[in-house]
Amino acid sequence: MAHAVGVNGSLDENSIQVGLNHVANRDIQWAIHEGLRASTGASWAEVAAALMAIDQLTSSAAPTINIVWTGPASGSFAARRIDQLLYDLLAEAQRRVLLVTFAAHRIPRLVTELKAAHARGVKVTLLLETEDDSDGQLSFDAAKAFGELPIDEIEVLQWPRAFRENNSAGRPGKLHAKCAVVDDTVLVGSANLTDDAFNRNMEMGLTTVDPCLADKVVAHFRELQSLGILKAVKG
Repeated sequence: MAHAVGVNGSLDENSIQVGLNHVANRDIQWAIHEGLRASTGASWAEVAAALMAIDQLTSSAAPTINIVWTGPASGSFAARRIDQLLYDLLAEAQRRVLLVTFAAHRIPRLVTELKAAHARGVKVTLLLETEDDSDGQLSFDAAKAFGELPIDEIEVLQWPRAFRENNSAGRPGKLHAKCAVVDDTVLVGSANLTDDAFNRNMEMGLTTVDPCLADKVVAHFRELQSLGILKAVKG
C-alpha cells in the first residue's frame, strides 16, 4: 500500500490504483481513491503513512458482513436487494451453488441464472421442502419452481418426513432454513425463493465473503446427508 506514489514522489492515477488494488471493500477503495486524488498537497510520507494504516486495518479485520434487504427503503443504511445479490452472484459463479429454501415460486430469472451456471460446469445443489414431507404445511413442492432446470443433472436434496420430530399437534417440523452458498459467498436471511419475497415482502439477510465459513456451511449439509437425515432425490 505504501507504493501509491509515483517515481518522482508525486501522486498519479496509476500509482494510486496500484496501491488500492488489494482493498477488498470496493466502497472503501473508491472513497480512498477519491480522497487521494483531491489531496494534491499531501506529501508522499503522509500518503504512505495513511495507506499503511488503512492496510493494517483492512487486512487484519474479520470478513465484512453486509446487510441485504427487500422492502421499503430507509435512510439508515444502503442495502442491496436480496434477489439482485443472488442474480449477481450466480452470474459470476465458478464452482458451486447451494440454495436452501422452504418455499419456491415464480422465480424465472433465478432459474435462468442457475441454468447458465450449470451450463458453465458449476455444481448446483438445492435443498428443498416438499408438500408430503411437511404434511401439507407447504402447499406444493418447492422443486416445481425449478422445472426449467435440467433437474436430472443437478443435485436435489430433501428432508424425509421420517427424520422429523412432531409437535404437540402431530405436525412435523419444517425445512425452514433459508441460505445460499455461491463459491465463497454466504447469504443467510429470512427470504424464501419466491416472487413475494423478492418483490413485496419485508425480508432481511446478512452476507459475507468467507471461504472458511462457506466450506463449513456446505460441510454441515453434507454431514446431514451422510447421516441419512437428508436424502438426494435427483442428480
